[in-house]
Amino acid sequence: MNSKESIKSEPRHYRLSEIARIISGEISGSDDSLITGVSDVEDAVEGDIVFAENDRFLRQAINSNASAIVAPLNTPDTDKAMIRVTSPRRAFISIIELFADTPRNPAGVHPSALISPTARIDIDVSIGPNVVIEDDVVIKSGSVIMANCFIGYGSTINEGCMFYPNVTVYHGIHIGKRVILHSGAVIGADGFGYMFIDDKHRKIPQIGGVTIGDDVEIGCNTTVDRAKTGMTVVGNGTKIDNLVQVGHNCKIGPNCIIVAQTGLAGSVQLGQGVILGGQTGLKDHIQIGDGAVVMAQAGVFGNIPPQSVVSGYPARPHRQRLRQEAAYENLPELLKRVKSLEKQISELQQRIENQQGEA
Repeated sequence: MNSKESIKSEPRHYRLSEIARIISGEISGSDDSLITGVSDVEDAVEGDIVFAENDRFLRQAINSNASAIVAPLNTPDTDKAMIRVTSPRRAFISIIELFADTPRNPAGVHPSALISPTARIDIDVSIGPNVVIEDDVVIKSGSVIMANCFIGYGSTINEGCMFYPNVTVYHGIHIGKRVILHSGAVIGADGFGYMFIDDKHRKIPQIGGVTIGDDVEIGCNTTVDRAKTGMTVVGNGTKIDNLVQVGHNCKIGPNCIIVAQTGLAGSVQLGQGVILGGQTGLKDHIQIGDGAVVMAQAGVFGNIPPQSVVSGYPARPHRQRLRQEAAYENLPELLKRVKSLEKQISELQQRIENQQGEA
């Protein structure tokens, strides 16, 4: 492979008619408007196209500096050019992709990369500066390994993966197709396992591995620990935010969302489509059912049934937690009423005692 050469991104612009064709939308107003960017309503400038899926955002979009709006099919005409679509959210994602300045990494190996002669790397893979690839690694077609990444021996990286700078993949790890690992992610470090023997903590060897499914994205400085035995698993389509800890032997189902600063202790099992809000903590060996939602900063100490919504510390059904919070807000007034009632009871008791004494 040849040395890599940088490629400079060119500015992008589209006629509104081109965008409408790409997203299968209906144009209202001028179809010749030149669209040079995509923006939130608050930051829009002339040439931008914005997204408005309801009346509130539509009013803001009309009053913004944007040149065009993406809106639902039933939206009335406005003074601004508009593309009406069946699904504004899906259409807007497609428009963002048109303008996205994604990294361009031509195939080839940087001269400073250190690659084992037993590694098998497809010809169209991109390997950046100072990358280290150990024995028997397999990297398949279209993958990009950016600067300062480390890939341990015997690991497999399938087609179309993107590893940003400073990613570490330990030995014997399986990475599926189209996986994105952001800077600082560590896959396959030892699980946190010790036994207290002879007055000291003795390390339990972590001899298992990690399997990352297809279309997974893992954020910056997130860690996925290898299993003690067997596999830590992240299912297809799951998205994990920055600064998340996934403990050894966890089994994360497909299409889960795990938000920043969440911690999963060892052997946690998540079903399909589970959502964990930011800063949630999950005790070891518990199961979270399909479609369950754990709200931000919740602490989970037991199994959660499918389709549940829980919050708080310890986590409880969210509606129950809201009632508890409402009662908590009323505590000062309730305390006043209790003290008043106690005073009345005391006075009544005194009267009864006085009457009994007179009798």
